[in-house]
Amino acid sequence: MNSFIFDYYDPIYSILLLILIATVIALVSQGWIVYKKEKSTKNLYSFLDKFDDTSCELEERDVPFDAGMQKPLLLLARAFEQSGDYAKSINIFLYLIRHSKDDELLVYLGKIYLKAGFLQRAEEIFVQLLKRHPRRKDVLYQLELIYETLGDFESAKETIDVIEAQGGSVKLIREYLKYLEIKGDRNLNSAEKIERLKEILLKSDEFFRIVIKELFLIDSKSAWEMLNSSRVEDILDILWYLPESKLQLDIILSDDILSCIYFARGDINHSPKSDSRIFAIDILSKARESGYTQGDISFLYLCKSCKNSFPISFERCPNCMEINSIKVEETLEKRREKRGDSLL
Repeated sequence: MNSFIFDYYDPIYSILLLILIATVIALVSQGWIVYKKEKSTKNLYSFLDKFDDTSCELEERDVPFDAGMQKPLLLLARAFEQSGDYAKSINIFLYLIRHSKDDELLVYLGKIYLKAGFLQRAEEIFVQLLKRHPRRKDVLYQLELIYETLGDFESAKETIDVIEAQGGSVKLIREYLKYLEIKGDRNLNSAEKIERLKEILLKSDEFFRIVIKELFLIDSKSAWEMLNSSRVEDILDILWYLPESKLQLDIILSDDILSCIYFARGDINHSPKSDSRIFAIDILSKARESGYTQGDISFLYLCKSCKNSFPISFERCPNCMEINSIKVEETLEKRREKRGDSLL
């Protein structure tokens, strides 16, 4: 009888034991996850303590933190960033991060450090974030930009490989890195650089402006040979500020648009056969034909991505860091006594 009862309850005991073991394992696993998360969060923010605390003007004793302060302080920090006062913007972000432990604020802080030129601090922030969020492509893009700026092209390539593995778009960045490597390679002589730059230009016209500009620096003859007159508006500022010593008159005189540009600038004397269809150039050409020679052109550089404007040319937008997003806009003005220096 006892044996029968034991045999009857044995499966029930086994099931209860399995449930108990599973429950213990689940509780231990959950506890471990919570512990790891807390430790990760602590590590993520505690490393900020090694940054100079004296740089943070907002101190707890002076400005006690309140949750309602976060939004107005964030707007203030962004206003300081837009005005270029990165130190004040960083101060506010450090204050907010220490009290709110918000990862998005940490991402923004890293971007500001990058803009301000504190590359090591920016790198530390993004590396710490990736330990916690290894699949964040926006953070990986920022890290690639840091390595690119430092000239650490191998690390930059490794980073975009990770981005590509996660489905991110890296084709333009990969080609841009190739261009930067050629540009900065001291082991290449001028002839080798020219050939490799020509290969980039023949493969894709996406880098027409920056490659032509680099070719004008190295060998103006090669630049004129590769110049596509249908893309003149993309490099009008480069052509306009080109020193006379770099002009190739045989090529210029054989092309109507180029003839218009350098007639308007005053380098050739006979009027072009047709208009250039570039408003500022055609106005200056007509003025010169009428005897007025005091006209000139100034240039403004717009980013087609973020719509910001800048007084100087760029390869990556200084604001959104987009590659090849530049749009050159020209404005008529009176010629100054001394023309500005070449862009080259």
